[in-house]
Amino acid sequence: EVNDVLQFRVNASKTIARPQFRELIFQTYFNPETNRQFNGNPFLVDSQLFNAEARAELYFGRGNRISLAGFYKDIDNPIEVFSSFSDNEQVSGFANAPKAQLYGAEFDIQYGYDLMDWGGWFESKQLIAVANYTYTQSSLAVNDSDIAPVPGNPNQLASLIFDDGAPLVGQSDHIANVSIGIEDTEKTQQVSVLFNYASERVTQRAGAQPDFVEDPGLTIDFVARTELQLGVPMELSFEVRNITGRDNFEFQQLGTNRVEFNTYDVGTSVSLGIKADF
Repeated sequence: EVNDVLQFRVNASKTIARPQFRELIFQTYFNPETNRQFNGNPFLVDSQLFNAEARAELYFGRGNRISLAGFYKDIDNPIEVFSSFSDNEQVSGFANAPKAQLYGAEFDIQYGYDLMDWGGWFESKQLIAVANYTYTQSSLAVNDSDIAPVPGNPNQLASLIFDDGAPLVGQSDHIANVSIGIEDTEKTQQVSVLFNYASERVTQRAGAQPDFVEDPGLTIDFVARTELQLGVPMELSFEVRNITGRDNFEFQQLGTNRVEFNTYDVGTSVSLGIKADF
C-alpha cells in the first residue's frame, strides 16, 4: 500500500482443473448450447496450472478506481476440444494437450459522476461508466514424441490433434466490455447500455483440417430495472439483448476458402419481468 489511493498486489498460486464427469465417460451425448455431439474420454487427466499476477490499483473518489494488471499461466495437460469425422458425421471429443503458456494484460476503470446539480429526477442519480479491456496471448507446446491418449488409441501422437504454437481453445486475443448507465443512489433503479466485444477464437481442433473458429464480434444490450411499491416490494425489469442482431459465426477457413460450420441468425430478444417479495 503506497498511500491511501495507490496499491500494488502480487500473487502466485498453483491450481488444478479437473475434467467434468461427462468429459470422462466414453458415451455420445448432445450439447444443445453448442449444437453438436460429444464423446467423453476416460484417458483425461487433471490440468495443473501455475498462475502469477501483478496488479496496480488507483482509487479516486467514492467508488472510482483504475487498475492495470499483467498475468501469466503455465499449464500442464490443458484439456482441449477436438473434432473427428466419420461417414459424414462430425463428433467432438476431449484430449489433453501436452503443455501451454498464457500471458496478457488487463485494464479496468470504474467512474461515477453525481448528477445532483441537474435537479428534478436526476437529484438522486449518478452516471456510472465501467470499462474493461483484456489482451491475451497463448500457445500450445507440442513435441514430436508427445502423446494424447483417446479411446481406441491410447498411444496417439499429440501432433495429430494439436499444432505447436497454436492458441488455446476459447482464447480471444482481445476482449472489451463497456457499461454506461444511470443509477439511483437511494433506491433500486438502474438503466444501462452494455457493449461487449471479443475477437476471433478457436472453438475446437480439427486435426489435419483447419481449426474451427468463432467470431463473437460486438454485441450491444440495454437493461433497466426499478423497484415498485404496490403493497409488497416488487422489481420491474426490461431488457433488449443483441440490439444490432449480431449473428453467430463459426467456420473453418483455409486461405480464401471458408466453410460455415455453425453459423446462424441470433436476432434480437426483448423481455419484460416482474419480481415480488412476500
